[in-house]
Amino acid sequence: MMEYFENTAKGLIESSGLTGIFIVAVLESFIFPVPTAIIITAGTALKLDPLVVVIVATVGSVIGAVIGYVIGLKGGRPALIWLFDEKKIKKVDRLFEKYGVYAVGIAAFSPLPFKLFTISAGVARMNIVAFILVSIP
Repeated sequence: MMEYFENTAKGLIESSGLTGIFIVAVLESFIFPVPTAIIITAGTALKLDPLVVVIVATVGSVIGAVIGYVIGLKGGRPALIWLFDEKKIKKVDRLFEKYGVYAVGIAAFSPLPFKLFTISAGVARMNIVAFILVSIP
């Protein structure tokens, strides 16, 4: 299943270039299960300027994180439970209790999916400006 998503992401990036990078980065932040490395690797394989690839992926990622935040804000805890395993949700809850908004920054180094953190931040009604700042990779 994961291979399907990775191949879909690569195909979109190969066929659409920077637009594909942007779309995949947006989706990756709140629903699409693709490692960020796929985005960067596929973009540089197209011989695109690596700095431009990183900037486009970062902007897309932050926009996707805000979409995840809004899903959590509007959908609440039921949205989390519908999308994620309860065990993972509890781990993220503990990180939020301990680190607050900085848990979103910690997510970059966690094996837990970033999208779980973005949606949880909305559920927790974190300050949106602080959330955006710590969402920048």
